[in-house]
Amino acid sequence: MDYNEKNIYRKGLLTGLIIALTIACILMTAILLFVYRSSEVLTPRVKAKVAALSNYIQNNYIDDVDVSALQEGLYKGLVEGLGDEYSKYYSPEEAEEFKSDVTGEFCGMGAVLTVNDAGEVVVLKVYEGSSAQEIGLKRGDIIVAADDKFASSMELSEFTQFTKGEEGTSFTLTYRRGDETMQTKVTRKKVTIPSVSHKMLDGNIGYIEISEFSNNTYSEYMKAVNELKAQGARGMIFDLRFNGGGLVDSAVNILDEILPKCKIVSLQIKNRPDTVYESDDEKKLDMPIAVLVSARTASAAEIFAGAIKDNNYGTLIGYKTFGKGVVQSSSTLKDGSVVSVTSGKYYTPSGECIHKKGIEPDIQLEFDYLGDNMGEYNEMYDNQVRKAIEVINSKQ
Repeated sequence: MDYNEKNIYRKGLLTGLIIALTIACILMTAILLFVYRSSEVLTPRVKAKVAALSNYIQNNYIDDVDVSALQEGLYKGLVEGLGDEYSKYYSPEEAEEFKSDVTGEFCGMGAVLTVNDAGEVVVLKVYEGSSAQEIGLKRGDIIVAADDKFASSMELSEFTQFTKGEEGTSFTLTYRRGDETMQTKVTRKKVTIPSVSHKMLDGNIGYIEISEFSNNTYSEYMKAVNELKAQGARGMIFDLRFNGGGLVDSAVNILDEILPKCKIVSLQIKNRPDTVYESDDEKKLDMPIAVLVSARTASAAEIFAGAIKDNNYGTLIGYKTFGKGVVQSSSTLKDGSVVSVTSGKYYTPSGECIHKKGIEPDIQLEFDYLGDNMGEYNEMYDNQVRKAIEVINSKQ
């Protein structure tokens, strides 16, 4: 190797070392910044205050202190500090219910409960093959208690936790039907919640109720719509009045089956590129459509309603929707707990974010059930369903 070759080699080696050191400095700076940012909440002052609070509680609280409960409270409080009603921390136990909303499965008695105007917990629906069906529970029954937990003394979401549990375990259910109060043993069993139900109404009008958008909703929808088409459906009613949302992809996939080529929804998620969902031209539901909505129609269900309305592909009937125009991202931690935080907004095809505004129906109509409120629900006595049939018939 001559002098010039050695000189070039040394310069190349020096340049490589400088580049390597520069990269190392950048990486070290990034790591330090990450450590600083990830620990800026748990500053020494905060840690000292938590320790002081913990010591005071354990030395002065009248009863025994459950340290693990205090720790769970810290985690919940951290997320609640965001001041956002949709950002939540779920303990490993609570996370099971969170996951059941996505998978559509849980262990319990298998009944949908709601609260009436008098503050009583009422059976709204009983799932087929469930323990609730086996004991003869019916729509309209008033739930009094599960063991010694009284339904009217707590939030509905808290009470339903006592009706759920490990498969094969049991509890004593107290309920009222008319003037008679009854008690019976309920054995919890696994329930797969159908998110789609359907039937053919008078005049060959198909009726599809979607209660949530979960993992199974798309396949359930396809089965329902194909059966109704085979029976000669000439119009379709989608009932989203009790649909609080769910998975965006589930709603989008169904809308792709319904709409012609058009925009469905656009998402703006933090630290991700904006995403626009569109339906293609390969398929559409080529018949008059009506969508029933209410103040309980929220989130992904509002994506559905907004896409139908903004693309003028159907008629919305009922009340103004809830107004949840934000989406959440969630992560499962090592101990099985789940954190879910609001990470973005969605916009309807017209470019509107409906958060805290909702979607106005094309036809505003207060609900009035014309049948026996204590009897089995019949769609043909539902004034909003009847209005939907009228609208569909006018478009034939």
